[in-house]
Amino acid sequence: MSILFLALLLQSQAFDHIYILYTNDIEGALSPSTAWWMNPYFPPPMGNASAAATLIKEKRAEAENLGYGFLLCDAGDMFVGSPLGEFSEGMAVAEYFNYCGYDVMAPGNHDYDQGVEVFRRFTEQVEATFLGSNIVYEATGEVVEYLEPYTIVERLGSRIGIFSLLTEYMSGMTTPERFAGHKVLPEIETAARYVDSLRSKDVDLIFAITGIGLRHDKRVAEAVPGIDVILGSHSASALEEPYEDPLNHTIICQAYGHLSSIGFLDLWIDKQTNRIAGYRGELVDLLSEEIDDDTTMLRIVRQWEEVTQKEFDEVIGYSRDELMRAGFEETAIGNLITDAMREFMNVDIAIHNSGGIRANLPKGEITYRHCYNIDALSNTAVTMEMTGRQIIEALEVGVNGHHAIFQVSGLKFVYDSRKSIGERVQQVVMEDGSPMDPQGRYTLVTNSFLAAGGGEYVIFKSGENITDSFHYLRNIIAEYVKKHSPIVGRVEGRIIDVARR
Repeated sequence: MSILFLALLLQSQAFDHIYILYTNDIEGALSPSTAWWMNPYFPPPMGNASAAATLIKEKRAEAENLGYGFLLCDAGDMFVGSPLGEFSEGMAVAEYFNYCGYDVMAPGNHDYDQGVEVFRRFTEQVEATFLGSNIVYEATGEVVEYLEPYTIVERLGSRIGIFSLLTEYMSGMTTPERFAGHKVLPEIETAARYVDSLRSKDVDLIFAITGIGLRHDKRVAEAVPGIDVILGSHSASALEEPYEDPLNHTIICQAYGHLSSIGFLDLWIDKQTNRIAGYRGELVDLLSEEIDDDTTMLRIVRQWEEVTQKEFDEVIGYSRDELMRAGFEETAIGNLITDAMREFMNVDIAIHNSGGIRANLPKGEITYRHCYNIDALSNTAVTMEMTGRQIIEALEVGVNGHHAIFQVSGLKFVYDSRKSIGERVQQVVMEDGSPMDPQGRYTLVTNSFLAAGGGEYVIFKSGENITDSFHYLRNIIAEYVKKHSPIVGRVEGRIIDVARR
């Protein structure tokens, strides 16, 4: 008997294994796509849902053949963000989850973008356990009844307690109407409470499924001892190998978004203690040249595409340049969007948050799908009247560094990011070069997210004659592309940070 074989035999006798597969930030991206980030000139094809179904089947069969445990999870932001997900109100993604046999999942902030009732109906169609440990009714403080506060699953004799966390900044990430009657409890406080509660129920391992972003996952892992594994979403911060917190040894995992990869974690479980003795993990890219399509899943996707995406790929215009997104500077795509909003609504000023720009505008032929992808969050144009002082206050919020800046049309402003928050905007002038009058009144259009005044954006609720046009921004952008094609990308000095000069 070789030494290697003996070592493997002893290892198999000492440890159990649990295979964990996880996805996050799918955002309805079930259709085959291309890995443009790997090679923008010749992007390799990806199978997305059809490749995911194949990989999941293979890993589940491998675990069964080896006598290992198996757990399949999703960490949120499941269906809003693509026409297939949005126009089916999540039903296409529900069918994917059920076909693949997901076990446990928890919502991200975008899962409420079509409102509570749409998400509630979605949960009713998915056969997995849905968690919502810190999502409670505002009136009672109790976890909402369509989500579970926690679950306990058993794999090979190990009892795994699982809770979830939605971002505690939810009020600044969706409109109040979409999250009506709900609130989110603090992340660290909730995590500590459920770790204590699950320990009292004789669990061997504790997992958290989170929609708070990698930075906050690390903060929770450091602050709350006793969490063995965190499966995260929200930031789509792909970890090619799991991150282990150096203080409490929590294993943190997160995959790429848009179903371009699946995370794989192999836990080695000590048979005597039922504790983690080791692990290995990786992300598996869903490349078509490496993973065959599951033909049944592919047929399901094609059927949903026919229902939800008629005429999406008809050419409506042309762009001479690729218009790129950026979080903290003026962008050509931000200028295009705000110009389109201001022109369509015939107002003085347009303001749009950079975080609401969800895709670039490519060079070459433009289709309605491109316009949809730019505004995949289903924002509408909202008009109001504001004083110059209120607009300056809004611009101060846009440059406070807590989030990506606002893009603007109809004005130009200079700010200094080195100065104290609330005192950064140095100069604001109108498009014709005249200074903004703090006492003057201006008509303004913004998106429905900002207009709702969630979180720090409450300033927008102070406007007068607030009117939702119910025109989707994606349609406004499409009309602008049709009218002004060919599009030329321009950065015009509308936003200047003197600290960067």
